[in-house]
Amino acid sequence: MEQATRANGPMVVIDADEMRRRRQLKGLSQTALAALAQVHNSHISHIESGRRPTVSPAAFARICDALEIQDRSELMAS
Repeated sequence: MEQATRANGPMVVIDADEMRRRRQLKGLSQTALAALAQVHNSHISHIESGRRPTVSPAAFARICDALEIQDRSELMAS
């Protein structure tokens, strides 16, 4: 599991290309995924562009749930 650490705790590094692929397969816009995952839509954009590929473990879990990903390691950067 790829994790980074910030001052406020551990962060999960997301595989941006895999997240985009999964989102598109589900037919979701970035805005729709953000709403389902309860994160700001600019955060989804920043993840997919690689500008901010890290999220909190809680946000990571919500994104995985929104994309219906059971094996969460599939969305983690290697």
